[in-house]
Amino acid sequence: MLHRHGAPDPATDASLPRIALVGRPNVGKSTFLARASRAYVEASNAPGTTVRLEQRRVDTGGDAALLVDLPGTRSLDDVPAGDEPFWQTLLDARPDAILVIVDAGDLTRHLPLALACRDLGLPVVVAANLVDEARGAGIDVDAGRLGQLLALPVVATCARTGEGVDGALRGAVARARQRAAVREGMRSPRGTIPAPVYPADVEARLAAAGAALAQGPRSLGAAAASDVLAAAVAAGSISPRGAATIQLGRDLAPRRAEVAERWADEVEHRRDVPEPLADRIARRVTAPWPGLPLFVLATVGSFAAVVMVGGLLSSVLTSVWMATVSPALTAIVSAVVPVPTVANALLWAVDGGLLAMLAVGIPYVLTFYLVLAALEDTGYLTSAAVLMDRLFGFLGLPGRAAIPLLTATGCNVPAVHGTRILRTQRERVIAGWLVTLMPCSARSAILIAAVAPFLGFGAAMAAFVIIGGLAILTGIGANAMIPGRQPALVLELSPLRLPIAGHVWAKAWHRFRAFVVTATPYMLVGSFIVGLAYESGAWQPVAEALDPVTMSWMGLPAVAVVAIVFAFLRKELALQLLLVFGAVELAGAAAGGAGSSASDLTAVLGPAQLFVFAIVASISIPCVATLATLRAELGGRAATAIALGSMLLAVTVGIGLAHALGIA
Repeated sequence: MLHRHGAPDPATDASLPRIALVGRPNVGKSTFLARASRAYVEASNAPGTTVRLEQRRVDTGGDAALLVDLPGTRSLDDVPAGDEPFWQTLLDARPDAILVIVDAGDLTRHLPLALACRDLGLPVVVAANLVDEARGAGIDVDAGRLGQLLALPVVATCARTGEGVDGALRGAVARARQRAAVREGMRSPRGTIPAPVYPADVEARLAAAGAALAQGPRSLGAAAASDVLAAAVAAGSISPRGAATIQLGRDLAPRRAEVAERWADEVEHRRDVPEPLADRIARRVTAPWPGLPLFVLATVGSFAAVVMVGGLLSSVLTSVWMATVSPALTAIVSAVVPVPTVANALLWAVDGGLLAMLAVGIPYVLTFYLVLAALEDTGYLTSAAVLMDRLFGFLGLPGRAAIPLLTATGCNVPAVHGTRILRTQRERVIAGWLVTLMPCSARSAILIAAVAPFLGFGAAMAAFVIIGGLAILTGIGANAMIPGRQPALVLELSPLRLPIAGHVWAKAWHRFRAFVVTATPYMLVGSFIVGLAYESGAWQPVAEALDPVTMSWMGLPAVAVVAIVFAFLRKELALQLLLVFGAVELAGAAAGGAGSSASDLTAVLGPAQLFVFAIVASISIPCVATLATLRAELGGRAATAIALGSMLLAVTVGIGLAHALGIA
């Protein structure tokens, strides 16, 4: 039985054996990690979504170990994340064993990586994952025979359902503990040279290269790849032959491919079955016809679902709040706080602020997260990215850039981290800029909740089209201005799968909970500060000074601009603060403050102003979390340029729209 543990204790976990999860993109490593640890892991049916090390502790019947999920890679020489080859990332993880996840239905492509890991001289266990899909395609894998050929334990698994996960993990933990005991001097070492599978001349070259690497690094800096490998051999992290297989990896690649093809033919038993429906659909959704119409239909349908479900929930929750909670809060605060100004300011926070959170967070943000999680779990998002591959070329980006850009529809922060999968700084900067323009869940909430209920679904879709057009045009401009050219690169397509309700809900709830925990304190404090300024009268001279400027430029009152400024903390704050303003305007400041009436944006802004506000708030300067991530990933200069560019774009678009709509 596997047990879930809380946050790792560095003092305790430092001595635990470490198991590296290795596999090609989209083979289910993160899902395997979640299933093994009984804890949520952000996973997506899209290649390249793991770009940082995720570490979890597990206990297999009293034997504890650390599982480390490494980025998906096609070979040890690949550069899946960052600037270093995968083999260096693997060695830096200091594994005592490797658990290689392969696709049971596509062993020819996946076994070369398993062979490369086998060659390292570390304990290896192979999990033949996705056996459910292999069976559906008429492929039965003889795991026992494959284990004999590899001279390694092979377990058939399905991480999505849990089949075989315990067995694979137990084998990996047992072997990792044995090697950890050898490393600590508690056991005698055993042979680490795997049975040879290459021709004699290749084995001779490996022996010679291994002997050279065993002599140690040749330079004090140990900067060259050969010196890094030699240092790893000296430290006992890898065997001399294993280091040699890395050094000669490109020469071994065709040999491994030959062995993989031969072994796959031997262990795969194929049955004649009809082509799976998912495969037939996948062919159609990636072709221009009917792929493009289906893409438009899926996009419109997704946002229509969010608007309808979110609008219904928002109406119900707001009515319940106003009928039950708001009167009680007003009575309690008025009784406890004797100063009317402070009492009303507190009502801005605890009544108006929480009502704004309730009217936006649960109805629109959670609904959007559910729709997005379902689309991710099906794998359709990468199919859509294949359709857009030519467009990415105009933007100076490879097809794999679709991954962070698709991730950005949920949150910009992990999307910026995801730019690590791109090869050059130029690609990362362009992708980072486009990520900040993608409508994340917070921005989508602003666009949907601020525009759709008052201006209609068509206006909301028009706002998304405008923002999408701006992203394309500015991306083309960035591609033209930033020196360099983009080589062609094909995005690996994800298989289409039926979403699992538990996975969809877990992913949506995890993201929503993080949103609520992060946004609520900002919402309460921001509402209180603005409410205090409003109730005390300090806001009036500021509004009188700003109104002429903001109205003449963008046709927006000062309160709307202040709300946009607060969005630097969290994008949702722009809409939620404006909802609070709307409640106050409807109720009247003297009639009870923020919690006295339903939230209604039309009390603050007219229809055209709402449209301009939603777009300007969406594309203005990235939130503080995104900006900090941009700085960490791309450097201060690039982050500053992106922030200033966003501000300039927002102001320019706001002025243009205001004049076009006749409100400025």
